[in-house]
Amino acid sequence: MSDSSLLKLSIAYDSEALEGFETGWGFSAILSIEGSNILFDCGWDGHILRRNLGRMGYSLADIHTVFLSHPHWDHVGGLPEVLQDAGLLERVEVILHEGFSERLRNEIARKATVVEITGPREIAPGIWSTGVLGKEVKEHALVVTSSSGAIVLTGCAHPGVGCILDRAAELAKPTSVIGGFHASQTTEFPSQLQRIVACHCTEKKNDLMMAFASKVSVGMVGASYEFAL
Repeated sequence: MSDSSLLKLSIAYDSEALEGFETGWGFSAILSIEGSNILFDCGWDGHILRRNLGRMGYSLADIHTVFLSHPHWDHVGGLPEVLQDAGLLERVEVILHEGFSERLRNEIARKATVVEITGPREIAPGIWSTGVLGKEVKEHALVVTSSSGAIVLTGCAHPGVGCILDRAAELAKPTSVIGGFHASQTTEFPSQLQRIVACHCTEKKNDLMMAFASKVSVGMVGASYEFAL
């Protein structure tokens, strides 16, 4: 990426929202880099997702790639609304992994180009999947590398934030982590992190705020974060 590249990451679906946006149980975020838009997860209700994206200036037709962290309903329920959008000019690329059932993978492949991830893989310049992690619930996270480190986006962090950040560190030192953290402990978050945005299913938001003070914020639909790359 060029020195002037900028990543804009906006939360499109969550249980808390800024004024004017709708809430729902689930998670989705949109990443914009140099004119390319990656939708990370799809929340549960595709109609809410569509309206929230619209209020941020996006249409579903602007989506080039969908990255699905894991196959739970509150992260994939909105996918049909995305894939059947009449404004799409080409087949969307959907990135997933072996944690998705064969039937679900085949169903998605009817309307999209499916890319199945196993190990760490660069899906676009400077943008990586961690590769599938975890045992009971398999999940992968998205890592955007920059000159100052890595921005890590998680769905629910079922394998644990520590596990995800350890894998991300093989690409670049994590400086920011955003997303659902489920039951991850504060000890799993390294002290060098500069930004922690706790979203969706995070159970220990108050503990994180006490441990990391100004580094932590609660993610809300409509909130956007910019990172120089």
